[in-house]
Amino acid sequence: MTKLIVKWLVFALVIVGICYYLPGIAVENFWMAMVVAAVITLVNIFVKPLVEFLALPINLFSFGLFNLVINLGMLYLVAWLIPQFELNNFISAFIASIILAIAYLVLKKI
Repeated sequence: MTKLIVKWLVFALVIVGICYYLPGIAVENFWMAMVVAAVITLVNIFVKPLVEFLALPINLFSFGLFNLVINLGMLYLVAWLIPQFELNNFISAFIASIILAIAYLVLKKI
């Protein structure tokens, strides 16, 4: 249980860091970053596998590069679900989706 809370806090800190360093991405405060971290985790658990299954032919054809587009779409879905999390710049959102995917993979392995 403690491990889960620590992962959640670290993921929220990654989100705050992304919002601080990348222009066009904003979250109101740390508590909303924790909510965003929880929603991103839920989206990655429940929605993303279905989207990846439906996009399997495109993903195979693009040698897995379509996963970057799927990650970006999941990030925009979270921004649509949580109004306090804003994505105003496409390039920053793309970079943020790559950073969040790496952070999610690292935290998942720990």
